[in-house]
Amino acid sequence: MEISFLKKQAQLALEIIQNTILELLKKNSDGLRNSEISRQLGLESMHQGAQKDYLVYSILGQLLDQKLIEKTTGKPTLYKIIKRTN
Repeated sequence: MEISFLKKQAQLALEIIQNTILELLKKNSDGLRNSEISRQLGLESMHQGAQKDYLVYSILGQLLDQKLIEKTTGKPTLYKIIKRTN
């Protein structure tokens, strides 16, 4: 299998996960914590036996950079969809 094909597959999977997170946040307008998103989507991740959920955390960072979501400054940190006005 060519690397370019594998990269395309990975990018498609990433896009699907991003869109799924956005849909979940649309349904939870009060916002969700990273751990809640991970748990609800079955994407909890572990590193050396400790739960970290870095996969979803990294994708949330991408969505923040794209200005599709925002995060609260208080505790706990919640991620919310940015409401667009057209």
